[in-house]
Amino acid sequence: MNNQAIIQSVTARIIEQLEAGVKPWECAWNRAGGQFEIPCNGKTRQDYHGINVPILWEVVSRQGYGTNLWFGFGQAHELGGHVRKGEKGTHGIIYKPLVVDDEEAEDGQRTIPMLKTFVVFNLDQIEGLEHLRPAPPDENAVFEPMQVAEDILGKSQARIVEGGTRAFYRKSEDMIGLPDRFRFDAAEDFYATALHELTHWTGHESRLDRTYGKRFGDQAYAFEELVAEMGSAFLSAKIKLQGELQHANYIASWLKVLQEDDRALIRAASLAQKAFEFIHALVESKAESAGEAVSD
Repeated sequence: MNNQAIIQSVTARIIEQLEAGVKPWECAWNRAGGQFEIPCNGKTRQDYHGINVPILWEVVSRQGYGTNLWFGFGQAHELGGHVRKGEKGTHGIIYKPLVVDDEEAEDGQRTIPMLKTFVVFNLDQIEGLEHLRPAPPDENAVFEPMQVAEDILGKSQARIVEGGTRAFYRKSEDMIGLPDRFRFDAAEDFYATALHELTHWTGHESRLDRTYGKRFGDQAYAFEELVAEMGSAFLSAKIKLQGELQHANYIASWLKVLQEDDRALIRAASLAQKAFEFIHALVESKAESAGEAVSD
């Protein structure tokens, strides 16, 4: 990939997210010294500057890295670590001055800014340097579970994996990923996020078989996010959950969907209702089964 292609690629990804109403450097939970800090070279401890800041922020957002520390391949080796096999580096951009002779210049020389690239790897891609990892948030912070919300997650029997910094539903593996609970300022926010992803989970072909977008920012993707947000709102209202849904950053893309199709809101609400009823039915059936088991 040449220099111009790198610039175009990074710019396109950021524009795509912003046009979809998403700021790739914002998140509902604490990323523990990751993307909310200026990217830093882990060996020199120098901050990255200029275009490299949004470049590395965007990668942290997309990959869910938990630190702001980056290393060159050789730097990792010099510090006693090594990049894990199969990991792909991130291209950064640096301008280095090239001094050439110029008879027309006052001092006989002219400086030409030269664009060069470099490749770095996040600490999460490197083994052997764990001692350099920033201290995580306080895992002993009080998290007060809500039993009614726990019942929904548990009785759904969805495959839910907690850990890291990302919230997502991966259809290919039919699994939900949630950040560590201690990363949320309030337990309600964790559950609201979980219910959003659980609504996505209902769209799998083995359940309600909804259409998903193929890429972030397209119309189908935005529509599915609207369905998930409404489904989460329905579930939250049902159990009197006051948590922040934390997906207001999708508003711009939702507006685009609604402006182009005045029936989209009706369809989204209908699909959200079906998702809500699907999850609620699972919870109720599990509760009835448990009651019968006790009475037997």
